[in-house]
Amino acid sequence: MKSITFTLLLTLLFFGTQAQEETIANQFVLGGSINFVSQKNSVPLVGLPVGGNFGVIFSDNLNDTKNTVFSFSPYFGKEINANWLFGLQLDYRLNNYTAEDAFNFSGGDPIDFNRKSNNFGFGLFGRYTLNPAQRFQFYLQPFAGYNLLSEDAKNNDILVQEQTANHFEAGVGLGILYNINSKFRATLRTGGLNYINGKWKVKDTPIDKGFSSFGLNLNLTSVFIGVEMKL
Repeated sequence: MKSITFTLLLTLLFFGTQAQEETIANQFVLGGSINFVSQKNSVPLVGLPVGGNFGVIFSDNLNDTKNTVFSFSPYFGKEINANWLFGLQLDYRLNNYTAEDAFNFSGGDPIDFNRKSNNFGFGLFGRYTLNPAQRFQFYLQPFAGYNLLSEDAKNNDILVQEQTANHFEAGVGLGILYNINSKFRATLRTGGLNYINGKWKVKDTPIDKGFSSFGLNLNLTSVFIGVEMKL
């Protein structure tokens, strides 16, 4: 009798564990992450390497340049099992660069220069968690997406150039998860390997060129902190 009781307990424990794993997995997830970077005395080219026709800007002052980047990435996904999650992600990025009393190589009087860009993107991603049984988890995140960018440049508040770009991006990111409780997780995502291919053009000009890049993307603008909730 004791043997039968023990066997039944083991069987119930096994099926209870399996049911719990199936409950934990196969859940929908809603999340989002943000990135904010503010730099003083930064170089003009930060982020997407699209070109311009206004020359290279520089200045002889020490505290005259500022670059601000704000990004927001909401996503929705579904856990397939304890290791894999697949989902859809949206991206919005605002980049604002200013330089006071700046000069360019073409000469002339100093100017107050401003360049502002807006980037909208959407795509698919997968997430593979390396140690799903732990509270602190590490993951790899392959992704692919499409982005649309608009950018304008102003000299002394006068619009001197407008350009647009669209590009395809694919890569593999890295990240950390922390399970706050059974429903909420804190997330930290950073860049990794990525490939970009697209086209940019300047409005009202014949300039229309392609661009591409491949490499590691590990900097402050690629670090996203967020939270996600299991539905």
